[in-house]
Amino acid sequence: MIPDGGVAVLLARTTQLRPDHLALLDAAELGRRREYQHDPDRDRFTAGAALLRVAVAAATGCAARAVTVRRDCARCYRPHGRPVLPGTDLHASISHSGEVVAVALTRLGPVGVDVEAEVAIDHEALHPQLLGPGEQVGDLAEFYRTWTRKEAVLKATGDGLRVPMAALPVAAPSQPPRLHAYPGRPELVVTMADLPVDDGYCAALAVLAGPPAPVRLTRAVDLL
Repeated sequence: MIPDGGVAVLLARTTQLRPDHLALLDAAELGRRREYQHDPDRDRFTAGAALLRVAVAAATGCAARAVTVRRDCARCYRPHGRPVLPGTDLHASISHSGEVVAVALTRLGPVGVDVEAEVAIDHEALHPQLLGPGEQVGDLAEFYRTWTRKEAVLKATGDGLRVPMAALPVAAPSQPPRLHAYPGRPELVVTMADLPVDDGYCAALAVLAGPPAPVRLTRAVDLL
């Protein structure tokens, strides 16, 4: 499932959820699921947790219910950190927005995937948060292209909101994705890719490894 020396990205929709998927979640995940106030949020979280387990099962040959996932936050130790898969050599990332869920798996190194529904917003109001010196975006599509690229990098490093997006200079939206610099880590090697997802969505991938690796994008119809 994971291409040799590459990354597997699996896509699913919350409409694929079935009642038995809930049985794949562990106690910590069930507790976190209960914290969501709205059904769409619960469905996205459940779909992401279930898709991760069936993807790891497909990659390793074990049963989905036997997959252990740790999500300990390095700052507060609550189970909302990025997923870690003890007992495997796999790195993983999960993202969900709207009805789309994405899971990335690789053996190369830490990975980040980000998917965003292209909701009509006043994106210009967010430019100070997103763009650094010399960076520009034009329309809404370019805004989301830049946003997902930077978010994918922050998920791969695990820094999240601790590093401002405006501090991550990336290639222009019309150019192939590339990170120009990362604060305090001049040695960081990052491979990036834009992901062709469904209409109305934008997605990007980042792996802390090089050189560029093959990416296999799969619709998880047969897994979920």
